Amino acid sequence: MEAGAISAARRCVASMMEYGPVGPLDFPPAVMPTPELATIATVARDAWNDGRRGYGEVIGFAMEREQTQAAQDAIRASIADVAEEATERPEVLEHAAALVLEYHRTRQRQHLSWRLAAALEAGDDAAVAGIIAEIAALEADSGAASLLEAAYALRFDPDSEPPPDEILLTIGDVPVAASGNITVIQGKSKVGKSAVVAAVLGAALRGRQSRQGDLLAFEWASDSDTGAIIHIDSEQSPCDWHRLVSLAVTRSGLTVAGERLVSLPLVQFSRGERMEIIRQAMEREHKRRGVALVVLDGVADVCASPNDEAESLALVSVLLALCHRYGTAVVCVLHENPGTEAAKTRGHLGSELNRKAFANLRIDKDESGVSTVYGGDMRRRDIPKVQGYCFQWNPSAGMHTYAGRAAGLQAAKRDAEAVTKTRAEWEPVFSYAGEIGTNGLCPDLSAEEAARLERDMSGTESLTKTDAMKKRMQRAETLGVLRKTTPGRWTLAASGQSGHERDNLDTSRP
Repeated sequence: MEAGAISAARRCVASMMEYGPVGPLDFPPAVMPTPELATIATVARDAWNDGRRGYGEVIGFAMEREQTQAAQDAIRASIADVAEEATERPEVLEHAAALVLEYHRTRQRQHLSWRLAAALEAGDDAAVAGIIAEIAALEADSGAASLLEAAYALRFDPDSEPPPDEILLTIGDVPVAASGNITVIQGKSKVGKSAVVAAVLGAALRGRQSRQGDLLAFEWASDSDTGAIIHIDSEQSPCDWHRLVSLAVTRSGLTVAGERLVSLPLVQFSRGERMEIIRQAMEREHKRRGVALVVLDGVADVCASPNDEAESLALVSVLLALCHRYGTAVVCVLHENPGTEAAKTRGHLGSELNRKAFANLRIDKDESGVSTVYGGDMRRRDIPKVQGYCFQWNPSAGMHTYAGRAAGLQAAKRDAEAVTKTRAEWEPVFSYAGEIGTNGLCPDLSAEEAARLERDMSGTESLTKTDAMKKRMQRAETLGVLRKTTPGRWTLAASGQSGHERDNLDTSRP
């Protein structure tokens, strides 16, 4: 432990002994750098709460608490040491008091935010106005000088270039999450957001390992895969939450989640409590192993109202600060407004998140049940919807599975529609040929024969030219509706026949 850190801690204890804690909250003994100082801080705090101040009264309080002579001697010696340092250097008390005051102001801001959230939920306008006034007074009294010093410590230095943002997550080859940044995943209800959340968690869990599992085209891009993966759920029932996290493990290809995954269902906590849990969880995991990724499934449930502009701006600022502090990315999942085709997320919160996000991923679901992940306003590269990544429900797998790129699916859909239309055109012709006994029960036809049959079926004198009919039959062959039996003759192919199957058929005439 550095001597400077211990000295600063002693000064903090000394200021507590001299003045007592500032405001109604206590300086936390647990943050002291040595067990000895933590004990002294506890004694000083409890002495002040008992109405006692100063060196002599704290000594007396300590003697009452400790029963053994050895403990009393240790307390007396340690407190005397602290008091002596404060006496010899009275100027340190002002600095120590400033440290304690800043801590208490931080804690007071936190408690005021909780009280404000509760007052907003209760609809108590008078309480809301009073708390806002308290917050304004607290902010007005904050140490502007120390704030400016913190800002000046970050001023531009041409010889100190910060490291580039580390890409943590991709979809295909497009970066969608980077350290120090927010990522947004948005969509209307029931479009597949939970499936995407499970895929993101699964990608982070798998890391750079080689495993089998369907990640819906998401991949972990960082070389580091040891940090904690913090997942906060504030929307789902315990059963749905447990199933989502279990599916994330399945998608990763791993057999167990491991200790890296910290998934917390916070539905039962208040909105103010959720934000504090997020802070503390990130701090705890940062000290243990670092934080690889944070996923907030239901970020709107962290604030009292996503339509409150001031609160929304403050929340996004806090999330960005946490990203920078812990060198991670925070993935925020939120709903789009119902009843509109525009990609408009909920309230001021959604608008601010979209503005500040490294990547804005949107999920749409079409009438056939295919969901597409795409993105606009992306920091690195947009993903047009036509080039999006698609997935759909797979009953045999019991979950959504990757279905390919949107362009490929749309091309396949167009091909299927063309096949359906072309089959509807040719089935009556070959059926009629079979009825009138043209070339047997499974007729094959030349272009000339097909043209005459079509004319007879239509009841007109118009006869399609042979070259035009031949081209039509060749296009139908390309689509797999007709197959060639001998040069210049075609028969109707079996329905549902693939190109591979068609190419391997015996081309001899039936």
